[in-house]
Amino acid sequence: MQAITPQGSSSGDYHVECAVNYGKLTVTYWGPNGSACWRVERYARHGTALRLDVSRRVGAERGQLIITSPDEAPPDTFPTPDPSRWKVCVRTWLSHNLPAGARITSLRQWRHPSPVAGWQAQSGNATWLVFTTTDPTALRQLLGNAMQALDTLPATTYLWLLLPPASRVELLPFLSLLHVPQVRLYEAAPDWSAVHPVAPDHQLPLITEPIRLWRYKPPTLSELDDLRQWFGDALDTHCEVVPAGGSTLSVRWYGLECARLQRRVVAEEKAAGRTTPALRFGLTTLGQPSRPLTARNRADFHALLDSLGRYRTPATREVGHPLYRAHPERWLDVAVRRQLHLIDEALDPAHVRVQAPHFSRDTLGLADFVTLTHTGRLAVVELKADADADFIWQGLTYWLRAVHHWRQGDFLRRGYFAGAQPDRCALPHLYLLAPTLRFHPTVRTVARRLRADLPVTLVGVTERWRQSLRVVFRECFGDF
Repeated sequence: MQAITPQGSSSGDYHVECAVNYGKLTVTYWGPNGSACWRVERYARHGTALRLDVSRRVGAERGQLIITSPDEAPPDTFPTPDPSRWKVCVRTWLSHNLPAGARITSLRQWRHPSPVAGWQAQSGNATWLVFTTTDPTALRQLLGNAMQALDTLPATTYLWLLLPPASRVELLPFLSLLHVPQVRLYEAAPDWSAVHPVAPDHQLPLITEPIRLWRYKPPTLSELDDLRQWFGDALDTHCEVVPAGGSTLSVRWYGLECARLQRRVVAEEKAAGRTTPALRFGLTTLGQPSRPLTARNRADFHALLDSLGRYRTPATREVGHPLYRAHPERWLDVAVRRQLHLIDEALDPAHVRVQAPHFSRDTLGLADFVTLTHTGRLAVVELKADADADFIWQGLTYWLRAVHHWRQGDFLRRGYFAGAQPDRCALPHLYLLAPTLRFHPTVRTVARRLRADLPVTLVGVTERWRQSLRVVFRECFGDF
C-alpha cells in the first residue's frame, strides 16, 4: 500500500483495517514505516485509489488520506485553469452536449467578479440551467445562484452542475435536502481536460461529534463571590460566567471575553490561607494580551471595566465605538438565550447548551447553541448579525450533523440534556435568526425549496436588538 497523509507520504507493506464505533468510521494502518488511526469524514473513489477526508484529536488535525495499490502512482495534482478560459471550455462543451440548435445565453452575475458562471439553454419546450466554477470553496455560492435562477425560471426542466475535481461530496448532502428539477452532476477530470457525469449519491457526515463539555462544572457560589469582588454588580447585569475547560471560568461581557479565572489555582490559594484570585484579564479576541491581575496593574483592569461599561452596553450613545461593534453575533447570542421564549415558546431554556468557545474556523461545532423543545425535540439555533448568503448552508450543515449525532445518541453520551426525555424519532428543528434587514435573499430562496419534512423557522428580530430584542417576523417552512 501507499499512504499519503497530511504529515507526509510513505510506501510499503501496510495492513489496513476499518471499523465502525458508535456510528463513526475509523481507518487504521500500520507497517514498517509507522502507524496511524484516523476518523473518516468523507470518502471518494478515483479509479483504484481511495481518497479519505480524515480528522483526529477532536478535529484539531485534518487532512486527506489517499490509499493506492503498490503499482499505481499517487494521484497527480494539476493547476486550476483560469476561470475565463474554463468558462470558454464549458461553453464549447455545452454546444456539443445539448440538443442541436439549442439557444445558449449567459446568465447575469449577481456579484462581480464572481467565481460562478451560469448559462440558460432553450430547445423546444425544454429549459436547462447550467452552472460551473473552478473554485472548490464556491460550491455553496454555485448552489445558491442555481436556486435564485430557479426562482426566476420556475419552468426549468434540467439543472446541470459542473464541479471541480473531487468536490461532489461537498455538495451532495445539500442536494438531498432540496426539491429541484432533474439534476445532472458533472465533475472535471483531475487535469481539467474533460468533464464526466457522476452519480448523485449522498453521504451523511461520518464524524464531527458535539464539542465535549469537559466534565461541565458550572461556577460555584464561592467562585462567583470571588469574581464579584472585582466586577461588582456588572457581573450580574452585563456578564455571564461559563466554563471554558475543566479548570477555567470565562467571564464574557455581552459575549466578549474580558477575563478568565483559574479555578484550581483559586482552590490552592484558599487552602494556603491566601485570597488573591488567579484572574487574567484582557480582550484577547481583539488582539490584546492576557495579563495576570496584580496590585500593580489593578488600575488597568478597572480602566478596562470602565471602557466596557461605557461602550459595550445597550445604553451607550457611541454606537460607532469598536467595543460596541465587536463580535455582534456573540452579543446577539447572549440576548437570544436570555429571552429564549421570544423566539419560540416551545423552546426549553433549562436545556440550552452553548457550543462555545469555538471561535476558530478550524473547530467544528453544532451551531451557536442547541436546546430541546418542551416535547423533547432537538432544536438547532444559528445566528447571524449581518447579511450572509452562506447563512442557510451553514445552518443546514449544522442540522445534518445534529441529525446524525441525535440518531446515534451522541448528545446523551456526552452529557447533554441531563434529566430530559428526548424524542429521538423527531427530526431536529432548525432556527435561523438574524436582524430583519440582514436576511440575505438566498436564505428564503433556499428555504422555499427544502424538503417538506425538514422543519425550518426563520426569525427576524429588530435592528436595534441590543437595546430591545423583539421578534418582527417568524416564517415556518416544512411540516411540523
